Amino acid sequence: MKRPAQRPSNPELTATQRVQLANAACYKGSGEHKTEGWWGGLPRGRQLPGGRVGRRGRQKTTICPLTTKADRERATDWIRRAIIAGQYRFFQADKRFPKKLWFEADGTIWCGFCLNSEAGQYKGWPISTEERDEIFGRLG
Repeated sequence: MKRPAQRPSNPELTATQRVQLANAACYKGSGEHKTEGWWGGLPRGRQLPGGRVGRRGRQKTTICPLTTKADRERATDWIRRAIIAGQYRFFQADKRFPKKLWFEADGTIWCGFCLNSEAGQYKGWPISTEERDEIFGRLG
């Protein structure tokens, strides 16, 4: 049985509320999107036939190159800046933090996915402009 698609639900947050959320958010990362050792342990991205990387039950996994503690701090800053700028999307089941956010840095667009909607812990990976527009809507 396929799970029904979640509908976006963007509550209006004041600038003060966005800053409070941002200060509590952090980048945790995920081994599923790593192909080399990182601050969280061993990678779990798997090399598939044809040079693709994937996970069990998934067609494709986008690899995140952030593997150092400095990378984690930089990604936490991106997440906080994205929340303050309102570059996120809440979904109906979300609690305190938005499920998805995006940030552009150094010519790369990053998608953040909330792992824990109460604690504000995110993982992330690079996405294309088309993927960003599909998730967040076309920008001006």
